[in-house]
Amino acid sequence: MEKEFQNIYDEIVDLMENAISESAHPYRTFSLASVDEKSPKVRTVVLRDFSKKNNYFEFHSDIRSPKLAELKNNNNFSALFYSSQTKVQIRFNGKTKVFYDCSETKKRWNQVTPSSKRCYMGPYSPSESLSEYHPNIPESVQFKNPSDKESLIGYKNFVIVRCYFDKVDYLKLKYSGHFRCNFMLSDSKIDAEWIAP
Repeated sequence: MEKEFQNIYDEIVDLMENAISESAHPYRTFSLASVDEKSPKVRTVVLRDFSKKNNYFEFHSDIRSPKLAELKNNNNFSALFYSSQTKVQIRFNGKTKVFYDCSETKKRWNQVTPSSKRCYMGPYSPSESLSEYHPNIPESVQFKNPSDKESLIGYKNFVIVRCYFDKVDYLKLKYSGHFRCNFMLSDSKIDAEWIAP
């Protein structure tokens, strides 16, 4: 890869790795799009891991969520990261893999904060219609963190979604002229090209 492209790709990696450790980083949350039978669906999720070596990033979800059914039927995804401060937009495309009730999820579950574990303990499936408002957190832990034993009910709903990317679109907005490039990843190399912004 040419040096200029390598510098941009290194910047992308740095941004993603920094977003893992900095909760206020603009790329800590991102938009993920999937497709159901009729139309695209998009939502905001939280970046939980990134691997430069294996070309993936991850987020957590609830197995009962509609996005899991969508990704089961069609595992293609598109993800959008944007910083209004730096005016850098990064889009990733590729395929997802879901990890459920396995060594990866057990290890990660032990790293999830007790407060966050409450989100997987809800009595209702995410997006389920309700006759009245409910926070979808059990009353017993609505105002306190669950014990390890109490939170086990949440583990059965916990999944890791791994997004393996094979295309990265980088766009930097500048008054003097935007610039944009694509990276196409294969097992052995990364190809890059300039494209019109």
